[in-house]
Amino acid sequence: MSGIETVRASVEKKLEALEHQAEALEAQLTQTREQVLERVEEGKRQLHDLVTSVRNELSASPGVVDQVKAELQTALDHLQVQLALGKAEARDVLEEQREKILQALRHFESSADRTLTGAAFRSGRLWEDLVERASRLEAEFEAVRHGWLDERGAQRHMVEATQQELLGRLRAYRDGLRVKRQMVRARADTFEIDLREGLTQIKTAFRRLFE
Repeated sequence: MSGIETVRASVEKKLEALEHQAEALEAQLTQTREQVLERVEEGKRQLHDLVTSVRNELSASPGVVDQVKAELQTALDHLQVQLALGKAEARDVLEEQREKILQALRHFESSADRTLTGAAFRSGRLWEDLVERASRLEAEFEAVRHGWLDERGAQRHMVEATQQELLGRLRAYRDGLRVKRQMVRARADTFEIDLREGLTQIKTAFRRLFE
């Protein structure tokens, strides 16, 4: 694996995606129809802005050959077109937008992982941010897809007791997930410290050979 694929496969990003899904479902239970639809639009805007940053970084990267730049910028252009589609309200239109955006995103990601190798392009945090924003948008689409809106885009109603029970379960799940994410980070930090100390000891021993 390389590049974006590696970021998506990380434990941290997988747990982060679960958090995004739980957050989007909670919004479905607590917010109005307009607020729910605006969350989707905000997700589209944020990913669109990040794609612009990726385009700029690619254009300015001297290590990426023109042919690769052209291929990736074409894929990014297509993705931005899908992200710039107007606000959707009916479920079938939302689903169509979701499919087009995710298809364009996957196409760019596979192209980037195939063509950007070695030190040709230093993505920095771009891939981390790309996966994070894509995950948020996908979670919002998924929640709307299975949540409050019927096929006309009208908001459904739920018995208050059922709504409160679901909210309680979601919030307990999110609390547990946060604890698990903190544990993963703490464990990763411990591994990093151990590995760094081990390498330091080897470097020290190596230097002593030449003293």
